[in-house]
Amino acid sequence: MDGYTDSAYRRVCKEVNQNIIVFTEFTSADGLQHTAKKLQEKLRHDPDEKPIIAQIFGKNPDAFAEAARYCEQQGFDGVDLNMGCPARKVVKSEHGVALRKKPDLAFQLIETVVKATSLPVSVKTRLGWSSADDLLAFARGVESAGAALITVHGRTYNQGFSDQSDWHPIYELKKQLCIPVIGNGDVKNISDGKAKHGNLDGFMIGRASMGNPWVFSEQPVPAFKDKIPLILKHAQWLVELKGERIALLEIRKHLLAYVKGLPNASQYRSHLVRVKSINAIRDILNGITASIT
Repeated sequence: MDGYTDSAYRRVCKEVNQNIIVFTEFTSADGLQHTAKKLQEKLRHDPDEKPIIAQIFGKNPDAFAEAARYCEQQGFDGVDLNMGCPARKVVKSEHGVALRKKPDLAFQLIETVVKATSLPVSVKTRLGWSSADDLLAFARGVESAGAALITVHGRTYNQGFSDQSDWHPIYELKKQLCIPVIGNGDVKNISDGKAKHGNLDGFMIGRASMGNPWVFSEQPVPAFKDKIPLILKHAQWLVELKGERIALLEIRKHLLAYVKGLPNASQYRSHLVRVKSINAIRDILNGITASIT
């Protein structure tokens, strides 16, 4: 989830459940090839996050190879190739899910990365462009190219994030492949993931964790007052990662997500979008607790 799942966010999720495997924000392999500092910053991670997978995207085999070697040098536990992002600017650049229209290039990219690194290489994709008709053929090509695992989001490109995700083609795909298959799409929490798991090798939780990392917990979601220490850790880790000025701007979107669904949430949001210090965040959160208890 580009713009959200930086190191601070991932550390928060690991605080809730140490057993999960986390992925970086998806990062341009082309940008890494040119040693762009901003893109390298996106791959910064803390030892607390391990095991951690670096997710990269692009369409240039040489850039993918160099990016994979860089990820290995940085101590990642695997490299994931994003062939599923439906964002307009990504697809326009023929990256992400656009590679479903160029399967030969997609397979070449996988083979290149597999040869360039000793790390396990996985692929993230969608059911297809407009249907799941070519999913099996594409996945078999992914497997033959050397990928160690494939994750499939249960929507097509044309669906974007509308409609309900459909996991049935993913269950059918698993019957035909030897490599592990992970399901993704509309998983609300650990319990929901286990219910959707079926014959798959695992499930992925993404958007449901925004403002609610407790979706990774086996325990009931805590009361808001008990969430505050972790929210403050999130803010502090973000400051350590990006510096106070940038962190206090970026934490605001997370704070809005943390209070989503609370009574009078709109009133709290008007204060949270202007916070200028961690102490101010603490005061507002404590004030919210006092007003809802």
